[in-house]
Amino acid sequence: MAMSIKLKQYLDQHNIPFDTVHHSYAEGATQSAIASHVPLAQMAKAVILERDDGKSVMAVLPAADTVDFQRLNYLIHSQVQLAKEGVLARWFDDCDPGAIPALGEAYALDTLVDDDVLGMADIYMESGDHRDLIHMKGDDFRRLASRWQHGQFSVKPDPWSRVERM
Repeated sequence: MAMSIKLKQYLDQHNIPFDTVHHSYAEGATQSAIASHVPLAQMAKAVILERDDGKSVMAVLPAADTVDFQRLNYLIHSQVQLAKEGVLARWFDDCDPGAIPALGEAYALDTLVDDDVLGMADIYMESGDHRDLIHMKGDDFRRLASRWQHGQFSVKPDPWSRVERM
């Protein structure tokens, strides 16, 4: 599968310049960053969550981080959990499993963005397949994210973890 059609249409509609970075097959945002020689500190990932009312939302955070559910629940005044695989397939039917672009609005999903992502000068993310990343300037990403809810809801990895040493 190639770049998500919905993602391409969304970026074109909003006049967002971007380029793609091709890499060898890799699964997951961290592995994609490594395969494409992109600094992990500039890689954003999407995590799909389900709120207690059944509504799906996307959380965008740095690729090496994890979601702090307690902070996120407080931020959105709702309880969330990771979405099940069937939910992902329904929302991202033009993407390979596990290659979800970090732009929920392109898929009509409410999107929350971690403040650390908003501080990135350049942002890389999955394109919808396991062989290409999307790269855009941080200013362009911030323009897209200007209406999204944001806050600090990610947790940095343990400094002794394998991800941090890569």
